[in-house]
Amino acid sequence: MVKIDDKDLVLNGRGKLKTDKLLVGDWVEVNQTQNVIEKLLPRKNQLIRPPLANVDQALIVLAPIPKPDYLLIDKLIIKFILEKIEPIIVINKLDLCAQGFLSNIVDDYSRICQIVVVSSLDAAPTKVTLLPTLSEKFSILIGQSAVGKTSILNCLLDTNYEVGEISKIGRGKNTTRHSEIFTLENGGLIADTPGFSALDLEFTPEQILDCYVEFRPYLNKCRFDNCNHINESESDCAVKKAIKRGEISQTRYQRFVTLFNTAKEKEKIK
Repeated sequence: MVKIDDKDLVLNGRGKLKTDKLLVGDWVEVNQTQNVIEKLLPRKNQLIRPPLANVDQALIVLAPIPKPDYLLIDKLIIKFILEKIEPIIVINKLDLCAQGFLSNIVDDYSRICQIVVVSSLDAAPTKVTLLPTLSEKFSILIGQSAVGKTSILNCLLDTNYEVGEISKIGRGKNTTRHSEIFTLENGGLIADTPGFSALDLEFTPEQILDCYVEFRPYLNKCRFDNCNHINESESDCAVKKAIKRGEISQTRYQRFVTLFNTAKEKEKIK
């Protein structure tokens, strides 16, 4: 399926161009007279699971219920930074958020990405809040099941797609089964994404260190050039000094240590 202006067309690939190799988000050259896709244009990025290409920004949706998996959120941010996709935190279910919940997220993530707070129960304010961020961009909605991704999509599109429920044990039920691009009224494109947990979220220690972007202002200020900000003393490590001054989130740092050490152990096994 190829979208041209407001039309959806079913076209075949010319020659060796196999349409089953195309991804949602691909840009192509077409010949409408012959109803064929002539050429696949270069991709600026590519996600395998879910299969998407040319994504500009990822809206990582979280809510107080179900309880956020912050380690997973940090992994997603690393993945998107590596793919040159801008991560944006969207806090949904504002009506259920205690003040401590919001302040903790702001403390963890305000230094590294934009944070937007909405309540998908209030469709009009949610739409007004999010649309400027989505203008002229290809964005994806991603997050745990039942955080309200489809509800947010309904707010943006004035639609009524099926939404998931919270199970008795506090887990969400996924209602999105495939990726589909929707056109917004301001020219933006957006896709809901099923199976986000299938993303390749394995990283090298060096990638993890590089993608904790709040560390970057301090990287050349440690005593040792090879400082990994874990084993060194506070007097030798500029990152640890910044944590003590409140310039870097302590909880984000603790998750960095977990991810970095896990990656180091996996390297040893290999």
